[in-house]
Amino acid sequence: MTNLLDTLIPAIGWSLLHFVWQGLLIGWAAALALHALRNRSAQARYAVACGALLLCVALPLGSIVWRVLEAQAAGYTVPATADPLLLAVGGAAAPLPVLLDGDGMTSLEYLLRRQLPWLVLLWAAGAALMTLRLSLGLQWVRQRTLAGRFTADANWQRRLDALAARMGLRRAVVLGVSDADLEGPMTAGCWRPIVLVPAALLTGMPPHLLEALLAHELAHIRRHDYLVNLVQSVIEILLFYHPTVWQLSQRIRAEREQVADDLAAQALGEPRRLAQALSELDKFQFSTNHFAPAAQGGDLMSRIKRLIRPDTQPLSWKMVAPLLGLCTACVMLYAHARPADEAPGAAATPVSAQQLADDAAAAAARREASVAARQAEDMAAQARDAAAVARDAAVAARAAGHAAARAATSWEVPPAPPAAPAAPAAPAAPAAPAAPAAPAAPAAPAAAAAPLALPAPPVPPVPPAPPARIDSGMRMHIGDQRDSYAIVQGSSGQVVSLRNVDERALERAKAAHKGDFVWFTRDGKSYVVTDPAVVSRARAAWVPVEQLGKRMERHGAEMGELGAKLGVVGAQLGEQQAAAGRDSVLRSLEGSLRRKERELEPLGEEMEKLARQIDGAQAPGERDAIVARTVAIQRRMVPLQAEMAGIAASIAAQQGRMHPDEARIKALRGQMQELQRPMAELGRKMGELGRDQGLATQAAERTMRTLLDEALRRGTAQPAG
Repeated sequence: MTNLLDTLIPAIGWSLLHFVWQGLLIGWAAALALHALRNRSAQARYAVACGALLLCVALPLGSIVWRVLEAQAAGYTVPATADPLLLAVGGAAAPLPVLLDGDGMTSLEYLLRRQLPWLVLLWAAGAALMTLRLSLGLQWVRQRTLAGRFTADANWQRRLDALAARMGLRRAVVLGVSDADLEGPMTAGCWRPIVLVPAALLTGMPPHLLEALLAHELAHIRRHDYLVNLVQSVIEILLFYHPTVWQLSQRIRAEREQVADDLAAQALGEPRRLAQALSELDKFQFSTNHFAPAAQGGDLMSRIKRLIRPDTQPLSWKMVAPLLGLCTACVMLYAHARPADEAPGAAATPVSAQQLADDAAAAAARREASVAARQAEDMAAQARDAAAVARDAAVAARAAGHAAARAATSWEVPPAPPAAPAAPAAPAAPAAPAAPAAPAAPAAPAAAAAPLALPAPPVPPVPPAPPARIDSGMRMHIGDQRDSYAIVQGSSGQVVSLRNVDERALERAKAAHKGDFVWFTRDGKSYVVTDPAVVSRARAAWVPVEQLGKRMERHGAEMGELGAKLGVVGAQLGEQQAAAGRDSVLRSLEGSLRRKERELEPLGEEMEKLARQIDGAQAPGERDAIVARTVAIQRRMVPLQAEMAGIAASIAAQQGRMHPDEARIKALRGQMQELQRPMAELGRKMGELGRDQGLATQAAERTMRTLLDEALRRGTAQPAG
């Protein structure tokens, strides 16, 4: 046992240390790959991130196995003082004083081997704490999936089974209604999956939106995401000390939610329906930690935007860091792999100042022309998108008005819409970069940077439509529906929690009894209570719910009016922004600039080749020939650069004629901000009222159950006949 530990501890320690640089390389490579796939499917990015995370755990595990097997094959114990990789680096470092010297490497190795047992001990302690965290999370999930901690709902179970069959799921999936502290629907279990739904969602969310959230959970089950999440958590425990593991894990969770969104939207056939459901789910957010896949995972706003209007992602300057890291690693590996006795090459011939100026001019011309063309193209594309967003704003405003009108005539009020997003500030136009001067070949002056199109106006939130009314005066309540009941007040109105199979029984009771009464079913039998005291208590139980409903109706009407105004302002703002992108002359100039850039690029590359050739030229005649070719290329570049300068000036003039519209755009943005402030306040109030109404509804249901049980015990409940 002692020999095994003496072999295993150094192997673990050296493997953990080497994974520090190995993990950085994997993280940089994964970041570049994910950025290259930024406009591909979420499934492709998910596969790359999962592969990178598996490679992260495979490298140290493989290193441990290799070190242990090597020690056993050699017949000795690997001491903490002898790491094969460090010894190899230290032995080869003596002839390479530029990067590492032997004494420095020996001192570093000595320091590491002295602290190696403590390093392994610290790693084991951290892994133990992370294991405890995972165990508590699994226990949290287990407690909420026990049979006695949730109730079944036959109606929603049927809808879930039909949705699962539509998505190609053959396994049985259980639906449970939970009163626990859940933020939204949650999936748990590998072999016997279960979907837990908070009871508040059944009463506070329209059925068609809740069905969209269930489709998202079924997508997780279809992809076995619960099992993948467990494996992912184990890798986080083993490599908790490395930031690359956490970054990859976070990216996997974000892409997993997007893949589930795509599958759910495909099954529903309505991406906007899922986006609206996610927006409604945002009201139910609490500070609860989750250890199972859930619909609220990831960035909700980015997921909603992706479902409503997918767009392409541009190149990001943030990729410079991983690219530089990989290049530095390649240089280091090449330096260490280079033979120590390799003779240095011949001294490079000094490059003339004239040639450096020529190269700088050509490179600057290509860069500046490329920047101008890309900025002009981005401006036109963003302006075209603004018109589409304005149309969405108008549609959203009309929908808000219709929803508010329906809310004013219906008993049950929809849940609170999300708060209106704040209008982003208009970004300042970037300054035009100056082109460096070239003594021999003048560089094309940079085109004035195209002012970026202002961000599109935010679409005002749309309250979901309230449930349809059954008939005049009837107010439907969706409860647990294990039994039906109704509070009937003559022919003017009634409160109903009714199953479809009990509709005829209720109609027969209404025909047989006049006046006010309470009708309910129990164990398949119908009963009627005509006692005025019981009827009065039943009506009083629902008074708070009705009062909250009326307040929400008023807020809904106000929100509809604000939404209509926002739609008008948004349409005007979209027209102003779209006008900047409708100039056909500007688009033609942009195309001409790109064509000239493509013509100039091969000439610049040939100039660079000639610059390298002139350094190695020995004979005077050879140098003269290269110089003559260089002059000929410069003569070809001069007219192209002049044409690009003229096109850049024309683009700047076209863009200058658009600047006066910015004052109008700024004024419209100010109007939108003024309208969004009361919209956000109304959203907050309706959110509070929605939560209060949910609590009041639960209290009314409890009171009704108590009254009906008491009526059965006292005999005041008579068979309906």
